Amino acid sequence: MTSGNGSHTHLRTRLAALPTGLKMLILLSLALLPLGLVAIVSSIQAADGARESRNSGARLLAEASARQLTDAIDRTEISLRAATTAFPSVHPASDAGCMLTLDALAAIEDYEVQYAIIDDIHDANCVSEGFMPPPIPVLPAEQAAAVSLNAEDGSVMLVVSGPMQHPIGMAVLPPETVRALSEPAELIDQFSISLIQDDAEHVVHPWRSEVDERNVDQLHEAVADGQLTLVMAYNAVPLRPAERLSVALPILMWLAAAVLGWIAVGRLLLTPLSHLRRAVIEHGAYGGDFELSDDPISAIEIRDLGRAFDEAVVQLRDNEVKLAAGLTEQTRLTREVHHRVKNNLQIVASLLSLHARSAKSEDSAAAYASIQRRVDALAIVQRNLFAELDKAEGLPIRPVLAELASGLQQSAPPDTRIAITLDVAAIRVGQDIAAPVAFLVTELVELAMLCEKNVDIAIAVTTLSEDCAQLCLIAPALETASIRPESVRYQRVTEGLARQLRSALHETEKGTRFCIEIPYL
Repeated sequence: MTSGNGSHTHLRTRLAALPTGLKMLILLSLALLPLGLVAIVSSIQAADGARESRNSGARLLAEASARQLTDAIDRTEISLRAATTAFPSVHPASDAGCMLTLDALAAIEDYEVQYAIIDDIHDANCVSEGFMPPPIPVLPAEQAAAVSLNAEDGSVMLVVSGPMQHPIGMAVLPPETVRALSEPAELIDQFSISLIQDDAEHVVHPWRSEVDERNVDQLHEAVADGQLTLVMAYNAVPLRPAERLSVALPILMWLAAAVLGWIAVGRLLLTPLSHLRRAVIEHGAYGGDFELSDDPISAIEIRDLGRAFDEAVVQLRDNEVKLAAGLTEQTRLTREVHHRVKNNLQIVASLLSLHARSAKSEDSAAAYASIQRRVDALAIVQRNLFAELDKAEGLPIRPVLAELASGLQQSAPPDTRIAITLDVAAIRVGQDIAAPVAFLVTELVELAMLCEKNVDIAIAVTTLSEDCAQLCLIAPALETASIRPESVRYQRVTEGLARQLRSALHETEKGTRFCIEIPYL
């Protein structure tokens, strides 16, 4: 295992030591290799397809020649059977109608064919004009037909046997007819056609010139239901120069693309990038402008990148200075605003406290106390926000509610006892959430103080999801709040605060439990 890891590490070290240009050459070669292989295989397949197309063309020509010769023999057989049926037992020498019939049958075809009808003693009593019937090599069975090849001159003989093997019809396709019928419909460059029957063979169409036997392909086609065999030999053309070029061209293109890509990457990118790297190092160490090579072959984008980098560094330094100054000024202004708001709220709270102590009636004192509770709630939110200004976003809700509960207990009328318990999750909320929450708690606690003299209140904040929590206030004293005349005003205020929180205030357990969902950070 250690040896394997060592060899692997050694290989990685050697690969890392290779020049980037050589790595690019290897990678480009490997990247283009599949494309080159596909192109080579496609070219070879195209060449094979072209050669197969030529072979298919030769096969079609051989099939056409064999079919044409077979059709001629079949038509001749039909004509012979018609003649032997018309003259089954007459002596054609005394019947001029037999010769006229044979001449008419010969005239039907557009090629030369010679007919003869032989009686039961093998005398050729009825023959076509000028035709000397040769001896019958093979006598076919009753109602059968036999085809034989004359290997000397290439003529084809058809013998048809009538009932009881007489009369016998004979037809001969002369060599010229056989040559014309077997000639391909479309001439090819080099070919030969032969007819074979058993050991007999005759070359109907010889080669036009000498050929190399190693480049000769042969096709065999049956003639006359396999009684004869037509053999077409043709010169298999090797790959043409254009086909050889199509096979070699993808290899040349692959090599050229890899080499040109290597040169282009080296001259256009790698060399200018090394100059740019050196300029960046010198700029970071000593400052100053970039000094890049003005090689016209290198990529202009690299030179533009160097100039843009220099301009960006200068601009970045200016922006950093401006940003630091702006941030300092913003922090100072924010602190000043918070400080003034806090002082103003303290002044307002002090004035309300003075007016409450000098009030001439209990209702006036209660009104001043009610206003002071709301000012204190806002001051508590502002004070906690100012304390958290440099720490994190928003402010924690737990100290806000704790300080608010303490203030509400202290601001209660002398004849009222109020106890507030808290169960608040450690979450942070924004200023736009903290202020409505503080006001909502103040309104509900004050309403509970108006309902009874002994008030027990529980305030809980629990998380429901990653960004949503639930605020619940439970006060048994609120059970009778709905019958008090002030309840309409408090209900209108709490509904407005719920709209600011973009949620609904749910009232449950006979009006003693109020819950609302609030977002947190």
